[in-house]
Amino acid sequence: MDALDVILLIIRWAHALAAVAWIGGSLFMLLAARPALRNADPKGLVGRALAVEFRPVVTTAIAVLIVSGVILTVDRLTSDAAGIAYTAVLVAKIVLAVYAFGVAWLLPRRREQQAGGIRRVLAGPTALTVVGVVVIGLADVLTWLFERGLVG
Repeated sequence: MDALDVILLIIRWAHALAAVAWIGGSLFMLLAARPALRNADPKGLVGRALAVEFRPVVTTAIAVLIVSGVILTVDRLTSDAAGIAYTAVLVAKIVLAVYAFGVAWLLPRRREQQAGGIRRVLAGPTALTVVGVVVIGLADVLTWLFERGLVG
């Protein structure tokens, strides 16, 4: 293992850690905090305070994901092991990630407007969390496809 391999390993670790922090935190907020606060915090003050405190985590995670994602994408796409299937899944992952970044960026700004209907379904915290979980799943598919490409 040379120095470049160690650097790429650290970048992969940072990429995974950022995804886990963001999506894990989102799952906690969605599945634990929000239901617990529904009756205990009728005015939503604690929920808003939690969201404000979680925002820097999301912002940092997005920055780390973008930088590390670009580096890892270049590394993998320059390998012969990355075939057409790998590229197709990678494009799907990138599209969903960009969507999630957009939703995360717009979500705090939309809170004041309280969008309803289909906009809330497509751009709300639940949609953001579901997309994040799917993106993490696609990362596993990419690893599997890449390892299969290495074997031949």
